[in-house]
Amino acid sequence: MGAFQFRNTWYDLAPEWLTTGTAERYMYTLQLMSDALMEKATQAVTIRFPGLGDVSQLPYLAHDRQLTQGANESDAAFAERLSGAFAAWAEAGSRVAVLQQLQYVYQGCQPNAPSQAQLYATVGGYWPDVTTWGVVRQGDALGGVPALLTLTTANWAWNGLGQRQCAWLILAQYLAPVGLSGTGAGTTTASGLSVLADPGQTVSGVVVPAAYTTVSTGPWLTVTGLAGLTEAESGQWITLAGMGHAANDGCYPIVDVLSTTSCVICNPAGVTSDSGGGTWSIAEYEWIGPALPWGAPGAIFGAGEVVAPPLDQGSNVQGVWQPTAVAAPNQGPSGAWGLDCAASVVDGVRALLQAWKSGPTWYVTILVPFDSGAGAALVSFSPLSQPGAGNPDGQMSDVGATVGGVVVPTNAGGGPWDAYCGGTGRYSACSVVNVT
Repeated sequence: MGAFQFRNTWYDLAPEWLTTGTAERYMYTLQLMSDALMEKATQAVTIRFPGLGDVSQLPYLAHDRQLTQGANESDAAFAERLSGAFAAWAEAGSRVAVLQQLQYVYQGCQPNAPSQAQLYATVGGYWPDVTTWGVVRQGDALGGVPALLTLTTANWAWNGLGQRQCAWLILAQYLAPVGLSGTGAGTTTASGLSVLADPGQTVSGVVVPAAYTTVSTGPWLTVTGLAGLTEAESGQWITLAGMGHAANDGCYPIVDVLSTTSCVICNPAGVTSDSGGGTWSIAEYEWIGPALPWGAPGAIFGAGEVVAPPLDQGSNVQGVWQPTAVAAPNQGPSGAWGLDCAASVVDGVRALLQAWKSGPTWYVTILVPFDSGAGAALVSFSPLSQPGAGNPDGQMSDVGATVGGVVVPTNAGGGPWDAYCGGTGRYSACSVVNVT
């Protein structure tokens, strides 16, 4: 039986003189308008149910249910998730909810990450008694329960203080090959490169940039013997192996492309005049990458993301250098340290975290490690690591560790490229981030 239509059914009720000639045409038009009105009424009801109406419904239903559609999430999948919004919000305030929403919204952002790679993790607990972890890996099913671990021998000591209400979010990033590789790589001096020789200096308790200078030593090396390079490779990463000097083996950022066959890299321990003829390959971070090292051409000290703010000399807060506050705390580029991504990426993660975390929990910092390796055991920020050997050892501040009196974005025992973003306030509407 087909759907009810006035323009067909009225024939059974109308007298014969209304079903023929001019009267029939007149009445058919009236019933056609009745069908159109009924269709509009039907649409007005069904569009309130995810998946039953036109896809134009999704932004409105998402706003009503306070859910975010992922950039790689299909309309059909998001409609299904909207149908379960009320059940999802029943889990709000738990680390399970935080991790599940991260998985939904940022699915597919790192399609080439290893199958068991740790993508998102939360960590908290009370030092030195217990550490609690929640982990989502690359191969985990969407919406599944994250792996939850409770360690009775704590392996997380951020600043050495027992802070039961504090937690941290970890967004591990992985390199993906871009299809450029070969053999015959060597190194020479990076002559004539105008860079910052060091990350800065302390002036009246505030870290400020050092003056630009032309250097031919330090962390900068020219890699030769390559092929197929373009300007697009600037900011990507090159892996060298089998070089004449072991100190040149490793993975390093490309800070400048000189030609199709050579580029400048940052390798603090690098050795010049290496003609070892090593193998090379180039890769990039698919979602969030590390910013160019301090002193690299075009890099701005204190800039957090690609869209850089005016030069930020920062301020001294209780003896710790921090980015200058902006009108909306931690909602702009100065709310991150050492990242190469749009400011909206950090803002989106932070907003999701604020919406789904428990009220009294303070996410101190969002951590972005870039040396997580390819397996379940990570170098930086892992349930399998220990303080001072991958995990913080109690010497961390809100933005990094103090090295020689200067705050630098590095994890004691972890990797040199780890980055940091401002976390959340203790309450969802908190206007001051580091509430104690």
